[in-house]
Amino acid sequence: MAGQAVEQTMAGHPRCTGQAAAGGISVRHVTGSDARAIASMWERCALATRIARFHAPVRNIPASYLTAVFADPSASVVAACQHCGAVVALASLLPGASQGCAELGVLVEDAWQRAGIGRRLVAHLIATAHARGITVLTASVLAGNAKAADLLPQIRGELSLTFDGPVLKVQVRLVSPGHP
Repeated sequence: MAGQAVEQTMAGHPRCTGQAAAGGISVRHVTGSDARAIASMWERCALATRIARFHAPVRNIPASYLTAVFADPSASVVAACQHCGAVVALASLLPGASQGCAELGVLVEDAWQRAGIGRRLVAHLIATAHARGITVLTASVLAGNAKAADLLPQIRGELSLTFDGPVLKVQVRLVSPGHP
């Protein structure tokens, strides 16, 4: 890409900088052909990132999670680098314990964190939640996960937090799209 720097990350994945980092990401629903790209992204994530997402030192992306993601692809989105096509983030809404409730999960590859990608994915999923009549989002976040702690309060709605050991249980009762 003319006029853009490309930085090589430790995992060998090109990370676009400058304009590409700001606008070179496309957000779209998951497709069946994304399985390999999601697995590759997972491999590029540090153990600490995996622990932050699944609360355990998970070696492989949980098959049950991928099954749920691909069972309802319109409830999951990926961010893909427009320069190289690599999937660099995945976010999902998984059915919750009750009607009108869904669990929100976000995983952003280390090299792409703090670039607003998580916010973009969550905004996309909030629109999906509204369209599906989902009124409550839940998330389980390790108490030390500052990135998630910064992101979740930005969701418009009534936020409630409870601690369960080292895990922060988050519930957001969403505000209707037209509501101020």
